[in-house]
Amino acid sequence: MPKKPLSDQVLIVTGASSGLARAIARGAGERRAKVVVTARNAEALDDAVREIEAFGGEALAVPADHSVEDEVAQVVEQTLERFGRIDTVVTSAFVSVFGEFEKLEMDELRRVLDVNFLGRIYLLRAALPHLKETRGTFIDVNSALAYRGIPLQAPYCATKAALRTFLESVRVEQRKEQTGVDICVMLPGAINTPHFDRVRQKIGYQPQPVPPIYQPEPFAAAVLHCAEHPIRELPISWGAQKLLWGQKLSPRFADWFLVRTGWSSQHTPQPKPTDSPDNLYETLPGDPGAHGRFDDRSRNSTLWTSLRLRRWLVGAAAAATAGASVAALSQRNGHQAHGLKRLVSR
Repeated sequence: MPKKPLSDQVLIVTGASSGLARAIARGAGERRAKVVVTARNAEALDDAVREIEAFGGEALAVPADHSVEDEVAQVVEQTLERFGRIDTVVTSAFVSVFGEFEKLEMDELRRVLDVNFLGRIYLLRAALPHLKETRGTFIDVNSALAYRGIPLQAPYCATKAALRTFLESVRVEQRKEQTGVDICVMLPGAINTPHFDRVRQKIGYQPQPVPPIYQPEPFAAAVLHCAEHPIRELPISWGAQKLLWGQKLSPRFADWFLVRTGWSSQHTPQPKPTDSPDNLYETLPGDPGAHGRFDDRSRNSTLWTSLRLRRWLVGAAAAATAGASVAALSQRNGHQAHGLKRLVSR
């Protein structure tokens, strides 16, 4: 069922110091929503608050490490103290490590699981009673890689797949209880974000998203659409949709394809020391913003997602076309019948 307009909502957005979540928070601010932004980088969160308030929205920054359950609970408590309720939760905080499995340390794997999987579950547990009160929405910014693991990103892909299936279970439980809480899983494709400059990597090159690459703003718009009109699962971009269909049609072909392209497509030719600073355990200083280094290679819109979100328009257009065709056919048949009648009458 449709929810309140964004201008009447209170949102929590995790990972909002940078990247897609930063664009989501900014987009909510443009719609005059009340937004609680949370991540580890307090400096960037303060900048995010200023951006939101400049658009006329209200905002609160709550720095937190989302691998720590007590800190996540504080995000919810401070939201309620400031705004009195929670209408939508958008989870997007994550970390990762680029590298083959055999190069990973077990502590690195645990860290990715703690932040990406358990951190979001902590927030769901803390926020769910309050989402029931508002019949609100929990939106997980997941990944198309929840359906297809790729080389160099096994921990990241595993957490995305685990979240997708975990939330399937919770979604059904909420429906059985008729709580009115919607759970949406976003499945975006490749995004131009600062993540690729700040991620830990063991490949010796500058990581990049797998092309085609998109700017975060059209993806943010799709997420905010679901805050008002929830969708169970939403692939965002044609690249994401292709991956999902390809995996469903022929996972063996995907294996073959990734053996040949899965490494080169995930990094630039630029060498990068494997001991470069990263944000796996601690945040890096400065405000990275929403965009990464790939502006010149990134698309500003996704027609596929626009059509998907406006499918009622597509359906209406198809129905109108079909109706016009039927009317034209009927008219032509009418003319033919009239002509035949005249011919017989002669």
